[in-house]
Amino acid sequence: MPQDDDDLRTSFDAAASALTFNAPLGEPRAADLLDRLAPSAADARALDLGCGSGELLLRVCDRHGLAGDGVDQQEKDLDRARLRAADLGVADRVSFHAADATTWDRPADLVLNVGAAHIWDGADAALAALHRVTRPGGTLLFGDGIYEREPDAACREIFGDMPDLAGTARAATAAGFRVLHAATSTTGEWDDFESDWRAGIERVATPGARELADRRREEYLGVYRGVVGFAWLVLTPA
Repeated sequence: MPQDDDDLRTSFDAAASALTFNAPLGEPRAADLLDRLAPSAADARALDLGCGSGELLLRVCDRHGLAGDGVDQQEKDLDRARLRAADLGVADRVSFHAADATTWDRPADLVLNVGAAHIWDGADAALAALHRVTRPGGTLLFGDGIYEREPDAACREIFGDMPDLAGTARAATAAGFRVLHAATSTTGEWDDFESDWRAGIERVATPGARELADRRREEYLGVYRGVVGFAWLVLTPA
């Protein structure tokens, strides 16, 4: 049963609401990244472009006592982010902006861009833009999809052209960064992410939502599990 636009939006909102991070990111890796993203200056400012519900930005600011900005166009995600900021007690120093992240031009010391390179139409353009808003001596956390191994035609039909981890690192250096850390999400992180994403949709319980959940499960388990990966790069301007 095809879903109309409102039904799809409801399903995707439900999927997002079931996630802590809208990426294949487990708590051990999140803790490790927080350590790696410790700023060198006490007055450093953080920025998350394409922040979604802002969980990683909020944890960084909470952990390191930073002020920061999150930018996204999805109002429902930003509403969740503001509620979470209040829960963590950082609402006085972390602001969320409903805007096109590609237009943001205020540099920060610590920049996050996780799963949002698509708003610049791909990693190369995203990294060039992110270099412009990462202050000298600062840090960028860049997370994006990659191929872990050669995809078949069905997988490429879904995801199109993507680099591998080495290709993403080369794109980062070409954009003017040095690579401080490079890693990929584990299969377990992917399994949890995909399962939690589908669980949110299952709770909608309409025929269209269940069709979407079934299709996503078949695609993940039958087409791209172990083929599509997610790269985590900690970068600094050269």
